Amino acid sequence: MKNISIALILIGSLLLNANSYGAVTSVGEINVVGQKEGVVPASSTVPLLVALVIDRSLAEPGEEIKIIEITMPRGFLTQSSYFRGISRDGNQIVARAVVSGGSVLRVELADAIVDFQNSLYEITFECQTPNTLIPEAVFRARLRNLQDGPIGEFIRPGQADGKLNNDDFTLQVIPNVPPDPVIGFTAEADETGENDVTLRWQKSEDQDVNGYLIYRDKDDTTIDVENRSSTTFRDVNVPLGNHTYQITAYKTLFLQSERSPIQMVNVSADTAAPDPPTMLSVITSSDGVEVLWKPSISRDVVAYRVLFGSSGSGEPEPLPNGEIREVKTEYRFIDDRPLSIGSFTYAVIAIDEADNKSAPVQKKLRIFDKPYPNPFTPLSPDEDFNRVVFPARTLEEASGEFTVLIFDIDGMLVKTLTALPGETELIWDGHDESGEIVESGVYVYQLQVGESFKTGTLIVAK
Repeated sequence: MKNISIALILIGSLLLNANSYGAVTSVGEINVVGQKEGVVPASSTVPLLVALVIDRSLAEPGEEIKIIEITMPRGFLTQSSYFRGISRDGNQIVARAVVSGGSVLRVELADAIVDFQNSLYEITFECQTPNTLIPEAVFRARLRNLQDGPIGEFIRPGQADGKLNNDDFTLQVIPNVPPDPVIGFTAEADETGENDVTLRWQKSEDQDVNGYLIYRDKDDTTIDVENRSSTTFRDVNVPLGNHTYQITAYKTLFLQSERSPIQMVNVSADTAAPDPPTMLSVITSSDGVEVLWKPSISRDVVAYRVLFGSSGSGEPEPLPNGEIREVKTEYRFIDDRPLSIGSFTYAVIAIDEADNKSAPVQKKLRIFDKPYPNPFTPLSPDEDFNRVVFPARTLEEASGEFTVLIFDIDGMLVKTLTALPGETELIWDGHDESGEIVESGVYVYQLQVGESFKTGTLIVAK
């Protein structure tokens, strides 16, 4: 019995200790400031950034955070004057750095963290790297409470800063030998009217090279090409006039080759219209008329403009508030004006930084109070005639589920169409429930919205 009691006491003690400092969860990573790769040159001083996501939503008494401790691997050294600061969710907070043995950085917070938030902490400091090569130098980070006791285990590595970079607590120390200069570097101005410059070079054969830095007008503009295999880059929207270009290969941003010989190029004004937007569609919904499109393939587009016109009114004109300048992978504009029955045109143009305008892409929108076209031809290549559109407004003032049933002349059900929430039109392409195109002839439809319905006939002409 005595042994059992002792064992129970030990188990209880272990559980108590585990629960005392197990509710704060954290994940973190270390990166070199300004670069994605976790690589540093030997015998150098480099700026490092430790990112920690600390979740105190389930924190218990005794888990108030007073100190964040970072232990560096052998050969890495820092000092208190190398400490550059700490931020919480992008806002600087007050803290001081104390260094123990040159390799343990203790960041002591002026105000302990006692709230129950999930926050991102970023600690920036400089560090001296060892003079030996290390394939995997492991850093460790730990939280300490008001009594300087550890809160849980060392923070586990993982994605913390929301960026595609090192995502780990390890760094690689590589030889402090810069790569060979880049060869074959050329710069060529665009000859089609764009104010772009195409840059070309030969790929570096050094396996430690991570990318290339292109310098326009010496140090005025720096372009980071983050791919060792790259051999070309297009510099878009270059200001009018003469410019110089040079390139370096880099292992890290602190270990670059010598710059290439200067290339000079004269850039003319941008006179080329951008390519038009792609994949334009126009649909009606309960919100209004939705105009949807994909971006132009031209890289210098800065805005899109939506235009509108009705039949007989001439060319489409810009809509108020119809200009969009955000960069997106797809665009959506809603025209919430009530439109009467008739035929309308929506168009979208792309505009570049020099105010050159693309040709418009456009779609027609027909709004009727009965199915159209009638008759229709399913085999026609023209979508204005190869399908019939059933508008919900056929039944005025009605609300509820919108469906259309289509029957043949013998009363057999051929097709059922059901609208999704918000849809105000249903389309039939002449296929039956089995996917076959129906025969030519007269068909009966029943259009229903809620409890209201209306019937009529359609003519299919193949």
